Amino acid sequence: MFSQVQLLQIKNMAMRILHVPGNYGGGILEMAIVADYHIPYEELKERCAQIAGALKQTDEVFRNVRVNLIKWISDEQIVKEISSLPVLQMGRAFEDYGQYEMAAKQQKSIDELFRQLKLFYARSKLIIVLTDGEFEIAEVEKVKQYLNPFLKRKILLLKPKGDVHFGENIKMIEWEK
Repeated sequence: MFSQVQLLQIKNMAMRILHVPGNYGGGILEMAIVADYHIPYEELKERCAQIAGALKQTDEVFRNVRVNLIKWISDEQIVKEISSLPVLQMGRAFEDYGQYEMAAKQQKSIDELFRQLKLFYARSKLIIVLTDGEFEIAEVEKVKQYLNPFLKRKILLLKPKGDVHFGENIKMIEWEK
């Protein structure tokens, strides 16, 4: 699970993303959380609960927030739901995990995820991607296209330490496997 230092980093980076000029101007915050279904059920549930709890403690803006929960199962199956931080904190957001277990074992590409984020979640002011890092990048140029001009400033990628790096494009927090 996340250490207290990592949770503090998550809170600070989330606030830094919200304070990018032109990103969030007040009112009800709309954000997205991408949950990679390659992560084991208990770990996914616990990490999302920690993130939700940390964000709620951070600032008043997270008290009333619209959460777009994106369940990244495979390239062909990306399930989108509306949720809330309390539902994530209680772990009830992933009760359907068992029905996607076989599909979640497929290799996947982050290209399709970023394409869908750009198409459907450009309104979100903060996008947290929680992944196990076991994905491929099929076309680097396409990924750069999807991230530009504004998506790269809204994404916080949380993953284990590993080979995948996006350079200065994306804010990233890594943990030991």
